[in-house]
Amino acid sequence: MEKQIQAILDKLHKMLQNAVGPNNRMDYMREIGVSGLDWHFSLNADDIIKNKIPKRVIGCTGVAKVFCKLANEIGLECWVVCSANNQQREAAKANKRGKEPIISGHQIMAVKINGELKMFDPGRSELKFLPDKAEVGGIINFRFPDMPDPYLIAAIMTPNEFFKIDSYFKLRNVYASGDMNNPEFVIARSNNTVN
Repeated sequence: MEKQIQAILDKLHKMLQNAVGPNNRMDYMREIGVSGLDWHFSLNADDIIKNKIPKRVIGCTGVAKVFCKLANEIGLECWVVCSANNQQREAAKANKRGKEPIISGHQIMAVKINGELKMFDPGRSELKFLPDKAEVGGIINFRFPDMPDPYLIAAIMTPNEFFKIDSYFKLRNVYASGDMNNPEFVIARSNNTVN
């Protein structure tokens, strides 16, 4: 299975290397004439591949969508692990007034090996399983210089569940509650969709 995953990562990263256009979200949005917080959430894997949209534009959400599509093409079952920056999530939870604060997150993948979910970051070109336990409510320490803070696993979703997240606010709700329709700050370990 690890060879299959690495082959998907190789194909994914080759696609992303062949991307065209500005290599940041704001310039890309100006170039194609879109605005707003939500536009890139509406992109599906086919849009990303067809239009050769750069990795810095699609972010981890787009990378997860493309990985899911490529995995599905070869029959590899996978899940999307939605994790929220725990410090930002706790600050947002404490802020009960005014504008909703932004919560950063990171989407990664999980596969089942020998009955156990193993997580990895498809944004990295080399397969490396994370040592953290894949369970809703658990903590991921990515151990990357650009991601020093711990992240809370808010949800583990099937690709079809994940594809329904078509706005930042739905994703923010996932970061808050594990449910795209619930903005309350309650993560239930039983929300894990993987049996």
